[in-house]
Amino acid sequence: MRSIIGAVLLASCGLAPTLAAQPPRLELDHVYVVVKPGGVEEIAALKSAGFHIAPPRRHDGEGTASVAAFFENAYLELMWLDSTLSVAPEHVAAVRQFRAAESWRASGHSPFGIGLRRLPGEVRDFAFPTTREPAPWIDAKAAYEILNQPTDSLAVDIFVVPAGAAVPNWIDRARKRSPGLLNHPGGGYKITAVRVYGTSQQQPSTIALARPAGVETRTASEPLLEIYIDGGARKLRTDLRPALPVVLIR
Repeated sequence: MRSIIGAVLLASCGLAPTLAAQPPRLELDHVYVVVKPGGVEEIAALKSAGFHIAPPRRHDGEGTASVAAFFENAYLELMWLDSTLSVAPEHVAAVRQFRAAESWRASGHSPFGIGLRRLPGEVRDFAFPTTREPAPWIDAKAAYEILNQPTDSLAVDIFVVPAGAAVPNWIDRARKRSPGLLNHPGGGYKITAVRVYGTSQQQPSTIALARPAGVETRTASEPLLEIYIDGGARKLRTDLRPALPVVLIR
């Protein structure tokens, strides 16, 4: 249930300068926000901000549905629980997590998820425990690598997508099938960075160790997602609250 397609700790340990000097191994692939069933108000907010929204997808067996705004290098997804869809046993725990994320104002859970992809040639294991979630619909060996730790019960969902599901491997084919997929009325070609705000409990404990390029987290009193489009060159700031806890910088 990771996608429709398919550093306090470091500073306290004295490791931050060393890690900061190392090149990144990961970069942003996509980011999602868990919304109310149907996402009517949230989809309207994205459309009003000038984004083309692809038709909904239903994920039977996972109990979710979603829509997305696609870009050349990444995408922004809205996901929700759909009670008309089945939930396979292996996805029951994820559905509970989504339910908490949907009611984030009351539950304290972050409503965000960050999908990362490995940079070309990067195959090394992580220096912290991960969980593999098989993705046989991609290929027999494919799996999502879940970076969240047991202590991250309220945190942003963070994971690495299998290579076959990473945006660069399918976006050109998708654009040929749907020529208007990346044509946003409000403009914008690439998601160049995201900044994820939330309480300390909502911050994934591995984010500073994973060090993904284009992703930054900051502690705040409530969740907020800042998305930079084309580096924010136009200096246009669009706040989608209260419909969505999202601010766009274009």
